[in-house]
This record gives sequence, structure tokens and C-alpha cells, in this order.
Amino acid sequence: MKKRTIWILSGIMALGMTALVIVQISWLNHALGVKSAMFNRTVSKALHKVITRLEQKEVYDAVQDELLFQHNRAGSPLSPPPVFHPGRKAAMAVDTSLLKGKIENILYQSNLLDFSSTRKGKEVLVTNILRRLEATPPAISERIQPVELYYLIRNTLGEYGIREFFEFAITGKDNKIIYRTPGYSPDKDHVTRFVQPLFPNDIIEQENKLVLYFPDEHVFLVRSLGVIGYTSIALTIFFMMVFLGTLYIIFRQKRLSDIKTDFVNNMTHELKTPISTISLASQMLKDKSIPTDEKNIEHIASVIEEETKRLRLQVEKVLQMAIFDKGKLKLKRKETDIHEILSNVINNTSIRIRNKNGKLVYDLDAEDPFVPVDEVHITNLFFNLVDNAIKYSREAPLIYIRTTSNEKGVKVLVKDNGIGMSKEHLKKIFDQFYRVPTGNIHNTKGFGLGLSYVKKVVDAHNGTIHVESQPGKGSSFTVFLPYTEKN
Repeated sequence: MKKRTIWILSGIMALGMTALVIVQISWLNHALGVKSAMFNRTVSKALHKVITRLEQKEVYDAVQDELLFQHNRAGSPLSPPPVFHPGRKAAMAVDTSLLKGKIENILYQSNLLDFSSTRKGKEVLVTNILRRLEATPPAISERIQPVELYYLIRNTLGEYGIREFFEFAITGKDNKIIYRTPGYSPDKDHVTRFVQPLFPNDIIEQENKLVLYFPDEHVFLVRSLGVIGYTSIALTIFFMMVFLGTLYIIFRQKRLSDIKTDFVNNMTHELKTPISTISLASQMLKDKSIPTDEKNIEHIASVIEEETKRLRLQVEKVLQMAIFDKGKLKLKRKETDIHEILSNVINNTSIRIRNKNGKLVYDLDAEDPFVPVDEVHITNLFFNLVDNAIKYSREAPLIYIRTTSNEKGVKVLVKDNGIGMSKEHLKKIFDQFYRVPTGNIHNTKGFGLGLSYVKKVVDAHNGTIHVESQPGKGSSFTVFLPYTEKN
């Protein structure tokens, strides 16, 4: 698939996903708006009921006080209490009938009208209570107990199905806070404040207000959306993840496709060279125009043998990676001397290093170099690391190999002075078919399988591999192989 086509499809998918997210967000905002409006109405009703109950309680307390006063006078004529202010009768006129009804209702419900059998006595009692209530009210701190108010608010909200944590305050003139709960903050943002005047039926307005808010209001509203709301949010997140995952897979597959195309090209080049050499050698053997004694059959046979080995090695690399990918590799572990493996690798690569005027230095210092490993694969592992160190050298290669050991296993360091790698390439060097760009160096050949194979062999032995590299300063690979069967 062409890159342009992929981008077009990705753009269409992105537009569709964006539209879906916008629709879902709009629906959720609308649903939250409806829930918020219902919540605000319910809280306002509950607080109005709280204020009504506070007034009823004050009336009830006034009734109780008057009855107690009359009881203590025991037989004396009913007298007005000392708090009466005649000058306020006109202001009280509007509310007298309503308040009188409340008083008589409280007396009736409490069965307290039986203390006087005369109608005149009952009227005097009610009149005295009205005179108490029309007097200048005391300070708000004397009229309301904060603890009682808290429980009154909590219980009233509970009657309306609201059991969320709340904070409240009582304010006076100019919104000065008279009392507040410990967590109340006048500057808290993103909350709805509910304000209700306290004792609104007072003759002289006191400007006292009850201010209440819910710190976790938004959490409550989201939770109130229920299963449908949560399902909608979950599905939106799910489809966004699927969309992003699909894009990642598409572009990853495109990258792998490009890498595999390069791999096929490299493999064709790698296989074509030995095939051409073998073909040329066979033609020389078949050419009857060249005398047998001049054909140098031994040299030609040697060339054919070396090129055949080269072909076999390349094919084996591909087959080994196929085996790892299918998970069919079975390691033939046995106690093996890592120093002996490294010595063989050093001997086999020393000629190539000398031909490039390079040098290989090694310190085999591991006290216990015997590790349960598959000798063939571990040999290939270290051969690949040294081979890369030789191939990616800008000048005469300088390679350093060192072994150390501890109670858990053996560490092998392979360090070179090659072209190095940037952090961007370090993240990908173990990917199959990936080859680090070599700039002006054109003699580096391969399939991009070496380090991928190395990583798979290390993982198969429950080991680790760590890479450090800087462009122009070389690379160092540290392989750790554990004493798995010793522990």
C-alpha cells in the first residue's frame, strides 16, 4: 500500500473518530447539565425546608418558654413578657394571622391548650407568644447551634436522597462569616454555592444567610449518570484506543514492509555474489580451451568451498531467525567455558582484524567462566558482536573484550571504536531486519538479523544485554549470562 493511501485512510479514520468523540462529549455535557439542574433544584428545596424548620423550632421554643413562664406564675393572671415592644405592632400585622396559626397548631399538636378552659385565657396565651416573637431577635449565634444545624441540614438532604459531603457557613452583614465548618473555603472554585436567608420572616431583617456547597459535586454528578454514562465513557475510550492501536499497527506494518523490502534487496546482493563466484569457477573448470595444468584446480576448489560456506552461513542466519520466531528453538545446554568460546571467536576473526591494521585486546578475568549454555548459539552470538565491531569501524578497528563474574553469572564486554549510534537507533537495533544507517561507509553488508539474533539468544538463556554508544565514539555491548542451573 502506498504511503499516500495510508495517510488518506488515516485522515478519514481520524475525522470519524473526532466526530464520534465530539458527539459523545456533547451528549455527556447535556446529560451533566440536566443532572446539575435537577440537583440544584433538589438542594434548594431541601435548604428551604431547613430554613422553615429553623423558624418552626424557634416558634416552638417561644411557646415552650411562655408556657413555662405562665406555669411558674401559678394562678396569677396571664401577663405579657418583658420583651414586648408596642411600637412594632403595625409591622407585625401582616404576619400575625400566619404566625398565630402556627402557634395554635403547635399548641394543638402538643395538647397544651388544656391548661386553660376559657377562650379568653387561650387568646391571652397566644397574644403573649406573639409579643415574644415580635420582639427584636437576639444575635444569630444565640438563635442557632452550629452542630444542630449541621445535623438538620444532613438529615433534610437525606430525605431528598442527597447524602454527599457538604461544607457550610453562616454569614452576616456584608457577607462576613460568623461561623463555618472546618473545610469551608470562601474562594473555592468550580462549585455551586447555595444561599438561603436565615429567618426570612423576621420583622427586622438581620441579613444572616446560610451558604452551602458540595466539594465533590462534579464527582457526584458524573456518578449520577449511572451505567449508561459510564458505558458511554468506556466505549469512547475503548474506540479511541482501538483507533490509535490501528494507526500504530498500520504504520508499523508499513515500516516492516519497507524493512523487508530492503532485506530482500540485501539478501539478493549477498547471495548473488557467491553464486556468481561459484558460477565463474565452474565455468573455468568446464572451459576446455584452458589446459588442465593451468586451471589451478586446487585454488578454484578452495574458492568454491569458501563461497559455499558463505552461502550456507547466510541461509543459516535466516533459518535461525525463523526458528526463533516460531518458538521452536530447543537449547542444548551444557556447562561450557565462556573463555574457550571467546578464544575461538578471537582466533577466527584475528586475520580480518590484522588485514584492516586493527587490534583486538582481551582480558578474560572471570573467576568461574563455566555457564550452562548452548555452545553453538553462544558462539554465534559473540561472533556477531565481534563481526559488527569489525564491519562498522571507520578506521583500523580497536576491539576490547573483557569478562568478569559474580555470584549470579558471567559478564562479557565487547567494546569497539566504530562509528557508534545515536539514541534513536539504539532503540531499534534489536528489531528484526533493522540496519543502522552507515553514511559514507558502503562496505557493510548484511540482512539486519545479527543483533536481532543476539537478543533472542540472550533472552533464551535468561540473560540480559546492555548497549552504550555515541556517534563517532564507538559502542559497547555487555552480555550477562546467569548460572541458571547452579542456583
